[in-house]
Amino acid sequence: MGLFDKLKGILGSENQPDAAAPADGQDLLGKIAAYKRKTWMPLVEEGAEDEALASKIGGMAYLPPGETYPLCAHCQEPLTLFLQLNPANLPPNCDLDLEPDKLVQLFYCTNQHPHCELECKAWAPFAKSELARTLPLPATEVALPGTAPERQYPARLITEWVENEDYPDWHEMQLGAAGLSEQEVEALESNENTIPKAADKLGGWPYWVQGVEYPACPDCGLQMQMIFQLDSDHHLPYMFGDAGVAHLHQCRLHKGVLAFGWSSY
Repeated sequence: MGLFDKLKGILGSENQPDAAAPADGQDLLGKIAAYKRKTWMPLVEEGAEDEALASKIGGMAYLPPGETYPLCAHCQEPLTLFLQLNPANLPPNCDLDLEPDKLVQLFYCTNQHPHCELECKAWAPFAKSELARTLPLPATEVALPGTAPERQYPARLITEWVENEDYPDWHEMQLGAAGLSEQEVEALESNENTIPKAADKLGGWPYWVQGVEYPACPDCGLQMQMIFQLDSDHHLPYMFGDAGVAHLHQCRLHKGVLAFGWSSY
């Protein structure tokens, strides 16, 4: 059953003899239709041998020849790879307009002595204890270094993407001038699938814990788009604050500008 059918049931339209939704229910279906996006949930393989150029959560990062493992600018200890995305093995119908020849990498400092997350306010985009970047893909297959730096998580290779429909929460729809009524907001909040999905996902709408918090590109000032969401203790064995949700954003114009941030309950 799709989202529209679920919402019809919540609004009481499924019991109508002519199967027609009441006016306010039909209005809601029309209002949210324009916000529908595709999102892709990763299926991961645990215990697999790490691969340098794989799309993965955790593991070791591919590094260009001669580059040492990235260090935290605060404590000077190795950063932890949270995410690596290779455009060659993303969904073929992915509409995020990622650069086809660039790898996306997200590093984060998990050191607690000092507690870089707290001292650097790493929940905010562009914190000095994290690194989000793109870098050119090598022309040939490469191998990983033999020894992993401290505080790296086991690799969870992304082997498949499951496509779903995704919608923003009502706060974001209201910012988009959807004009939802109180009853319509209640119907959206009653949806068992949640709008949007709170899970690891590629694309779609961010699941905002505290409120709508898109970062702005420091180069052009435009609102950045979310390219990946990381949920606490989902595939990544890390909790953002108190069961928080994190987002990796990218500027649509300046593809090399990425921002990472999170919020929690």
